[in-house]
Amino acid sequence: MKWPRSLCRFALVWLTLLLLSFAPHASAADGTVRLYVAFSPGGALDVAARALAREAEKELGKNIFIQNVPSGGGMTGVTKLIESSPDGSTLAACVSNALIFIPSRNDAPYGIQDVEPLLTFGQASPVLVTRPDAPWKDMDAFLEATRRRAGSMRIGVPGLGTPSHIALAIMAADDPSLKWRFVPFGGSGEAEAALLGGHVDAAASGALPRMKNGQLRPMLTLAGARLPSLPDVPSLSDKGLADPGRGDSTFLLLAPAKTPENALDALSRAFQKAAESDAYRKALEGFSVAPALRNRQEAKDFLQRAWREEGNILKAAGIADRSAALPSGENAGKNSHAE
Repeated sequence: MKWPRSLCRFALVWLTLLLLSFAPHASAADGTVRLYVAFSPGGALDVAARALAREAEKELGKNIFIQNVPSGGGMTGVTKLIESSPDGSTLAACVSNALIFIPSRNDAPYGIQDVEPLLTFGQASPVLVTRPDAPWKDMDAFLEATRRRAGSMRIGVPGLGTPSHIALAIMAADDPSLKWRFVPFGGSGEAEAALLGGHVDAAASGALPRMKNGQLRPMLTLAGARLPSLPDVPSLSDKGLADPGRGDSTFLLLAPAKTPENALDALSRAFQKAAESDAYRKALEGFSVAPALRNRQEAKDFLQRAWREEGNILKAAGIADRSAALPSGENAGKNSHAE
């Protein structure tokens, strides 16, 4: 039986509208916001960003569609952000190293002038962990094994250029007897899985519950001070090791540059209120992350200061090949919406 042509056209239009209604896209018109999370699911940044988004939805009155974009130490997620329309419909959550260390070592298609920070919402202190049955019981034994095995020890990190990788790379740069093979993953959850599977000898982690219940053995807090939740685990300073600073381990919420001021103001207000909520702070309790809330202007000042200070630290340690000047001119990343 042949259908009338008009009926066929109606059915085609109806089917198209139906499919569009289920498409997971974001636009300013339909009131949906897309949030790129620059690491794989299950890690501290992912959990924090999802908790933040749930609370921000209440303030914005909009749905927030979350998409994990791992790889590149956060570079892939930031790149997708700057390729998006600057209309307030697309955001990204990343660790600040994606805007500091990554562009200093890679031909990144962006610079800090291509993003607009909305706020900082966390400060990570990663922990170097090993398996409970590992032959080294503490950091001193791990360092001894490292020197004895002469370059065969493998450490899983959530991407090259991430805060944990930087801290360990600086340790190795300061002490030539420490030769590690860094194995990058899309996030700390993947690095932990590889450790438990016997594929690496140690890993950078922020999963406090796993440490406290004995699934992972913490050896060293990769920051200058001990974590209150892990008072018996030494810090870099305790071992006389250099603290690379905290500029590269801060959680940032970003919009593309050139996003209208009214959109930036509305988004920053909503997410700042979300970051102050009890629900958000409770979500951080399972990770070695402090809230570290900064508003829009404070976040922007922090990012520029961190670029200068951290760049000098990396250059002195011999793991950065570009000066610590703010990116400009041909060396700066290019925003696809720049005029």
